[in-house]
Amino acid sequence: MKTRTQNILSVVRIIALIGYIGAIVAGLRIAIPFVIGFITDKLSFDTGTGLDSLQETHLLSYVFMMSFIIVLAIMKIQVWEKLREILEEINLSSPFSNKIASMLENMSYIIAGIGLIYFMADIYANNLSKTISMIDKHYFKSDFQYLFSAGVVYVMAQIFRRGVEIQEENDLTV
Repeated sequence: MKTRTQNILSVVRIIALIGYIGAIVAGLRIAIPFVIGFITDKLSFDTGTGLDSLQETHLLSYVFMMSFIIVLAIMKIQVWEKLREILEEINLSSPFSNKIASMLENMSYIIAGIGLIYFMADIYANNLSKTISMIDKHYFKSDFQYLFSAGVVYVMAQIFRRGVEIQEENDLTV
């Protein structure tokens, strides 16, 4: 018989899988029209970003903005993938392991990277909006939510590391 925690973990695994698939679809929804637009020399593919009118008049700026968007999409996919890996790896009978702590720490670095790229993209869009009226200066709103989330996940990783130490001490005393 499954415990309540095991049931919750099973549901969270399903939610993580759905989030992972959704992040992949969202990334492909942007990247495929962007790439096909350059391969076929037709610049009329809709990427869904609101920047498509920019590509006809300011191609280099369009490429830079789309590069930020695609890199962010890839990094978000990586976060969902790490979460799935963590949820698959976690063992409720012995939840604290160095591998889980390391995976959490890596996930926090990816989230921090997302925050930094949002910040850089926000600065770029703000500067670009001064010369190109089609760009909203708040297109990449960097309100530091990702940096805060990265900090929270990093603290969780350190708690897991401490849990590993306590678990190892308990194993030695028994």
